[in-house]
Amino acid sequence: MCTRVAANCPRPQAALPQGNRPPAARPQARARCVIRAQVGGQPGTSAPYVPPQVQPSSPFVEPHSRRGVLIGLSGGAAAITVASQLADLAVTPGAQALPLGPLGPVKRVGGEKRTGLTSDEVAEVLRRDLAVGQYFVTGDLTREVFADDCRFVDPTNDVTGLSKYLTALGVLFDPAFSKVELISISATGPRRVEADWRLGGYLVFPWNPRVEPFVGHTVYTLGDDGLIKEQLQTWDKPAATALQESFTPTFGPKKQLF
Repeated sequence: MCTRVAANCPRPQAALPQGNRPPAARPQARARCVIRAQVGGQPGTSAPYVPPQVQPSSPFVEPHSRRGVLIGLSGGAAAITVASQLADLAVTPGAQALPLGPLGPVKRVGGEKRTGLTSDEVAEVLRRDLAVGQYFVTGDLTREVFADDCRFVDPTNDVTGLSKYLTALGVLFDPAFSKVELISISATGPRRVEADWRLGGYLVFPWNPRVEPFVGHTVYTLGDDGLIKEQLQTWDKPAATALQESFTPTFGPKKQLF
């Protein structure tokens, strides 16, 4: 589309018969016509016109984004972090455990470390932490038997740092309606402790997702100093099922699942 913008630009006229043509006018300076190409409504350019994107006035994110929904509904920075990491894993085909972060720097927690313990002694400490402290849902564990840079891995998350792990636990389970049942625990080697347990309950997200009871197995690996340097969990529940439960609202009052 062309737009004529010069006011003195001559208009085309129909041809007159030879005998009716007026006398030739005196030569004058040729009027300059400025023709601007208008492409798609954008004057003065030959590139395809792309209309500017309209920014939504609503502060809410796109409803089809699971990550956005979780971030929009979760309360608190730590909860947003954990929820968004879970959402990343849920929408990534074939994904394995994701690192949780940022949950703050790795820092020293607890009192003086209890180095030099045997695996049998560590197993007894963990027995109390699981059966009484319920630390998978409360974070109430004996910090002095874990290395501050301990790695914690389960089918959905991978975090390095005891302080980070405790932060994550604090924004996951509702301890009033969640429970850990210790099935067995024993030292299976000089630097190895294994435990079987059952867990179920509710997450603290506003939509009250329920975690149906499942059985898990944990392998604790000790370093040369006797401190736990790795906690590795496996579950009898697929990771995809666990994540689906995290996004499923629960209606009605909470209840003890077992």
